[in-house]
Amino acid sequence: MSTGARVERIGPEHHHALTALAAEAFGLSPEEVDAGFGAPGTKVWLAWPGEGGETPAGYCRMVVNREARARNRACIDALFVRPEARKAGYARHLLEAALAEARENGLGGIWAYLPVSLPGRFIYLSGGRKVRDLRFLKHDALTELGEPRLPAGYRLRAAALPGDARYLADLFNGIFPDMWNFTPHTAETITAWYDAPDTRPENSFIFEYLGGEPGGPEGAGMAILAVDPSRLAAGDKAVYIPDIGVMPAHRRRGLGRLLIQASARRALACGAEALELIVSAEDQDVRAFYQELGFSEVGVISVYEWLCNN
Repeated sequence: MSTGARVERIGPEHHHALTALAAEAFGLSPEEVDAGFGAPGTKVWLAWPGEGGETPAGYCRMVVNREARARNRACIDALFVRPEARKAGYARHLLEAALAEARENGLGGIWAYLPVSLPGRFIYLSGGRKVRDLRFLKHDALTELGEPRLPAGYRLRAAALPGDARYLADLFNGIFPDMWNFTPHTAETITAWYDAPDTRPENSFIFEYLGGEPGGPEGAGMAILAVDPSRLAAGDKAVYIPDIGVMPAHRRRGLGRLLIQASARRALACGAEALELIVSAEDQDVRAFYQELGFSEVGVISVYEWLCNN
């Protein structure tokens, strides 16, 4: 570690310092800092320039949530070091603290989702790798998306637990097997989705085809909305869509548009004003689809990975 430097977990006494860093790094308000850094499973470390330093040089935020744990990973979504301190090794020390925490949680590594590109030399020396770039899309004119008009033979309904857990798992596994970070889901892992305060079954949609073989409806698509009450209360009126898709046999029938329209209606009912989602930079057709619906690209998220050396 740099001479005299130290890294420590945040406590109540660090609130002012963390608020100042988050504002400098990402323009966050104090309310947004409180909402984001107090969430369950969140760990934050500060890097200080020496025993007597009163101003931290940087910070790292890591989340161990249900989705990351299902993939044997923790997630870093903030890693910031002040420009004047970036040659002193603080980012590596913050990363080492996060890796140690992931290891103690029995996880195999860390993914970092960052709105900036890390220097290649830092990635190499820290033992990481760049996985890919994701495009961050946003739609903030939800009423313009219109009302969903279902084609004949289809219905759209909210999910319900525990009865739909296996159903949702089968849909997820059928829709997303080619996703870069795909891990097969079970009824148990689907149920674990809804342990967090931002996910509720009534904010999840199931598309069903009723004109198939006898024996019940056929799953055609799904959409999961993350409605974070603390985020809305802090003034960030956006709903995030972590998973949305249509089964291969039912694609090119306009069902994706209908899922977005239904998601917009639900977001408005929850008091939100925008929808957010991410797509892989390599998925040109998917990006074009969302842009046709009115989504705008508002940023690039670079994904990096570090493995724990157990």
